[in-house]
Amino acid sequence: MSRLGRLWKVVTHPRELRLALSGLATRLGGDDAMGGLAPDETEALARWVRGAAPDVFVEIGTLFGFTARRIAHDAGVRVLAVDNFSWNPFGLTPEQHEAFARRVVEGADVEIVRSEAAEFLDAIAERMNPARSFVFLDGSHAYADVKGEIEACIRRGVRTVAGHDFGRESFGVTQAVRDVVGEPDEVVGTCWLKRVGG
Repeated sequence: MSRLGRLWKVVTHPRELRLALSGLATRLGGDDAMGGLAPDETEALARWVRGAAPDVFVEIGTLFGFTARRIAHDAGVRVLAVDNFSWNPFGLTPEQHEAFARRVVEGADVEIVRSEAAEFLDAIAERMNPARSFVFLDGSHAYADVKGEIEACIRRGVRTVAGHDFGRESFGVTQAVRDVVGEPDEVVGTCWLKRVGG
């Protein structure tokens, strides 16, 4: 069985998924193992999206698509899940990684977009009205990347920006957010929200 097949078996069988995630989470440190959000973070994100009532929710850094699928369902919004598929914790090739994410979101109102974050954000107006979008940043956690992504959102007219891993000092997220937009309007767990437009 291929790595992709083994991974799909784990995801589609709840007991195996729990065992795999618990082992991986123990080795890599909590939710970081899957790049996922904790339940309270997912609930807060869905609430923020419903409150903003965007035409489109854009997730930068979708990894496997679990958050994208959940937000599409819980917030009732169209989702663009953007990733370059260059990293995953299972060693899948970019092609296997993308194929797996497409299977995860199958049947949901989610479109997978293979792109670099900066390129996508620079051309966001070609795909949607930025003022009617909600952008969630959870790709790179390097200071310069996050700072550039927030600045690109503001430059293109995105009014609501949020992200993950605020407060984790080993990442550059916290300082990038503070340097560009100041303190977030709301933080739940490590998810942050900032309304940057009128």
